[in-house]
Amino acid sequence: MLGLPALLGERHRRKPERRQEIATGVPYESGILPTGSAQIRLPIQYYLVAMFFVIFDLEAVFLYAWAVAVKETGWPGFIEAAIFAAILLAALAYLWRIGALDWNAQFQQPPIHRLHRLQAKERRDARVA
Repeated sequence: MLGLPALLGERHRRKPERRQEIATGVPYESGILPTGSAQIRLPIQYYLVAMFFVIFDLEAVFLYAWAVAVKETGWPGFIEAAIFAAILLAALAYLWRIGALDWNAQFQQPPIHRLHRLQAKERRDARVA
């Protein structure tokens, strides 16, 4: 079993090198040629939502595990689960209080959209001049 991956790996390494086709490196999906760049800078709100999802998803996993074993844990388990939920609710209240959840005030378009607007403005100015 240990020699099989090495044997298969050697077969792939010894393949003769094929010539590079012109369109080999071009991404192609569903018959549509790509336009623009795939490198998009996402706004920070995207990452905040992702972090909140992970935090509260983990909370749900821990509370589900507690709910499954609630009869065995008794009151000490209930108190521990309540403390755990209280800590997370306190963190959520803190984030709300400092304005981390108020995205409308901080919302900005991603830099790529601003760049496209600037390029369009430069093209209009060049046509006028």
